[in-house]
Amino acid sequence: QNMSSNNDNLTHEEALSRSKQVANVRYKLHLTLEDKQPDYEGEATVSFAYKAAGGEASSSSSSLFLDFITKTIHKLTINGNEVKVDAEALKRNRVTIDSSLLNKEGSADNHVTIRYTNAYDTTGNGFHRFVDPEDGHVYIYTHFEPFYAHRLIPCFDQPDIRAPLDLTVVAPSAWAVVANSRCKEISSAAGDQKQHVFEPTPPISSYLYALVAGAFVSFEDKYKEVPMAIYCRRTLKSKMEDQVKELFTITKEGLGYYEDFFGCAYPFVKYDQLFVPEFNIGAMENPGCITFTEAYIPRETPTMMQRQRRAETVLHEMAHMWFGDLVSPVWWDGLWLNESFASVMAFFCMAAATQFAPTAWMAFHNGYKRWAYREDQLSTTHPIQGAVADTNSTFQNFDGITYGKGASVLKQLVAVLGEEGFRDGMRVYFKRHAWGNTTIQDFLKALQDGAKNASLERDDWPRLWLENAGLNTLTPEWSAENGKISSFVVHQGAPSTHPTLRPHVVHIALYDKGENGPVLRTVKRVQVTAKASTPVSELVGEAAPSFVWLAHGDHVYAKIMLDATSLEYARDNLDKFPDSFMRALLWSSMATMVRDAIVPAPQYLALVRAKIGSEKDNQLVQSIIATVQGTIANFVPDDMKQKEKELWHAECLSRLSSFRGGSASLEGTAKDEPITWIRAAAQSASNAAAIENMWALADKGTGISGVEIEQDVRWTLVRSSLAYSVAGARDRLDMEISRDSSDRGKRAAEGCRTSVADAQVKAEAWARFTSSSSETASRHMLSSAMAGFGWWHQRDLLAPYIGKFFDVVHDIFKNRSLESAEDFYGGMFPSYALSAPEVLQRSEALLATLDPQNDTVLRRSLRESIDDIHRAAACHALASSKK
Repeated sequence: QNMSSNNDNLTHEEALSRSKQVANVRYKLHLTLEDKQPDYEGEATVSFAYKAAGGEASSSSSSLFLDFITKTIHKLTINGNEVKVDAEALKRNRVTIDSSLLNKEGSADNHVTIRYTNAYDTTGNGFHRFVDPEDGHVYIYTHFEPFYAHRLIPCFDQPDIRAPLDLTVVAPSAWAVVANSRCKEISSAAGDQKQHVFEPTPPISSYLYALVAGAFVSFEDKYKEVPMAIYCRRTLKSKMEDQVKELFTITKEGLGYYEDFFGCAYPFVKYDQLFVPEFNIGAMENPGCITFTEAYIPRETPTMMQRQRRAETVLHEMAHMWFGDLVSPVWWDGLWLNESFASVMAFFCMAAATQFAPTAWMAFHNGYKRWAYREDQLSTTHPIQGAVADTNSTFQNFDGITYGKGASVLKQLVAVLGEEGFRDGMRVYFKRHAWGNTTIQDFLKALQDGAKNASLERDDWPRLWLENAGLNTLTPEWSAENGKISSFVVHQGAPSTHPTLRPHVVHIALYDKGENGPVLRTVKRVQVTAKASTPVSELVGEAAPSFVWLAHGDHVYAKIMLDATSLEYARDNLDKFPDSFMRALLWSSMATMVRDAIVPAPQYLALVRAKIGSEKDNQLVQSIIATVQGTIANFVPDDMKQKEKELWHAECLSRLSSFRGGSASLEGTAKDEPITWIRAAAQSASNAAAIENMWALADKGTGISGVEIEQDVRWTLVRSSLAYSVAGARDRLDMEISRDSSDRGKRAAEGCRTSVADAQVKAEAWARFTSSSSETASRHMLSSAMAGFGWWHQRDLLAPYIGKFFDVVHDIFKNRSLESAEDFYGGMFPSYALSAPEVLQRSEALLATLDPQNDTVLRRSLRESIDDIHRAAACHALASSKK
């Protein structure tokens, strides 16, 4: 028996060796799933030709193995010979294959068959099982990226060993059973069961296999001759009914755009999108069987920004059908390209083919670029392209460099090649590499061939951008004589830790002062060289502008600074720029100056309060609100924090009051603005009086026709009521538990219970979080409970847990699964007390004791926390000096 995932790892060297030993791999899998059973039965046959490097028949003694995590193996046969399972290998999640029993003919088939019993997973990875608390129905789904397929299927779990999967599933008759391919036959089985036989998949990577089963309801449509379906839980059917029309519309728009852009028809036989419970990430690109988090099925009316985020995710996964599924990476060092490409293509598609076009690139900047800018300035930043030694290292690269910086750099690459050149290069790529695996070199070669552009090699673009870490800073310097620009230079800088200078394509915008605000006069496309200074002769002789911006259209990946004249003008006129995207970029620039301890946080917050009332783009408003919340939490000193919280809450209430008094009921996107401010007001309420005032809006009505307090906001208020010891808080908790019996409600209640400002409550929660039994608990329930534990205003009560955290965290990383350990770190690191000297001291002391080889994930987490502490201290010092 073996259910361990602590030592579950595959090195790149092992993968290279194994890919040389096998060819023509196929999998046949038969599963029996039952409604009430915690385990399932499986029988898998792995067929392959056995070979050595160079394709010659092999008698090599090098060890060949299948990856597999299981509870019990009942029988193992190799070419019909029953053999004993190597127990020691199985502890490492491997089934060794005795090469003496294999056919050595290079083209001959070998067959390894394993019959087994396995337990479902509870982490959201592997083969996850969920029971709906509202009606008791069971839902099961797979999630295999990057190294989880072998939790269900004994397999060669690496991306370059592509293989078809022949799948048969016996399941309860009432269940829907969905996989990558179409179901070709359904027949009766023993008991109240049915057998589902699926067409074999095309040869795809193991992390892309998918199986979803349970009491799902479905909605159907068609794109050309491709059948489409959307699935959700029964208890979410009424919510999904309001969303399916838009989801199908986005899907059709995306498929049409990609087929044209890539010059290649959709490569799979169907397009199913399944919304599954307790999903760990936004979505997963399983071909023909795409899985999504249920967070994209809103319980209340979604705002335009929520709908756009969902559309972006739909289009991201769709791009993977070509880039990632039809063509897959050879190894996980290609993960960045896989994810970055899908990310940026989703926005190109959204901007060209959907209703979300007007704000697509604003969303890209706020979501991806700002994430990348933050992570690229941490001590843990890394090159976009780098070696990935093993599958455990892959997990570290699901970050803002992989997704955010990679996507931003690809957008810059499109600016270099031109959109048509990029499109032509992609058409070459898919024609050349369909149903294969590629590297970054294959990708760049196809782009250059298709675009007929040699500038990438000439400018050393791949080395400078992909193989070196760090964020450049671009600053304009200009002077004027007799009202005209007499000199204009773009200065480029880089941090001393990552001093690489790079070529940039920038679009320099000049603005003049107009009667009603700034007026865009001209935009010049300029090639900034990989040097400290680039003269811009094209602008010499232009009339002196009131404002200069180096990143019009936001094509560049760099920190953009303002010259002194432009900075002063922007502060006075930020809300008057006519283009909402330009306003978004300026707000982002202001927030960057706060984070870099150039502008004091209270000064920035005062600017927000002065300007946000005139901002009409609600998506920009939501972005500013999120930045304000982070600024107060991280960059305002403790002795100023409560005042800033209360000033911000008052501003939220003021904004909310502006929507009262109208007689007509608000409909559609007109609700977005008041909903946004209700959410912000609830989140910012930080004393008993403010929280009780918010409850009055919930109990008596908001005074805004057509807008009421949402259930999720009610849970926010319950949690704050308990955390701030508001009278009647426990009664409020009981009332909301009665109102909301869903799994979301149960998770919210978990966070509320641990929020209580009581020493005994905290002690019991801590004991639960550090217990070994937490490893098998629902990951999502446990994470929700952790989210309620730490509050800034409870920092004195929580002081003992600073030391407790550092006492146990290393052991937790050594003894738990990586997912569980990372959840513990993210939920329990004492971020509520960043100003406490003990937090920095204990962080640095623990870091000094860790092994760089064996403690990589914990070391990275600590280094990033230490960076955050130092950055917060610098911002606090600046704010205190400007009182």
